[in-house]
Amino acid sequence: MRLAPAIWLALALPASAGDLALYPAAQCAAFWLGREDYAQAGGWLDPDPLSVQRAAAFRAAALRLGPDRAAEIDARIADQRPRMARLHEAAIDWGDPQSIDLLEDLTQTCGAFAADSPELEGLR
Repeated sequence: MRLAPAIWLALALPASAGDLALYPAAQCAAFWLGREDYAQAGGWLDPDPLSVQRAAAFRAAALRLGPDRAAEIDARIADQRPRMARLHEAAIDWGDPQSIDLLEDLTQTCGAFAADSPELEGLR
């Protein structure tokens, strides 16, 4: 049985919602890398070098919040990156309503986090 993209993504969220180094900071890094992967694979979005810069800035914010957790942060990003690319695909190519909602929610979450993150200055 194939799970809807939003379901398997939700299953991968960290247990502690207060763990800002992993969510939203590292999740947003994966989001932007996944967006770029989707675009580079020929999706409906154009490739955007700012996506990679945003991802690096979110990773830097995650490292600021969890300086002793670099390996865990990088593993989280690596795990979530292909999921984020598939989320973009499901939302944009397939029009999956759950994926669209989740993509919109992540966009808002990442935007709100970026507003208070010095690492994202100039990339908002």
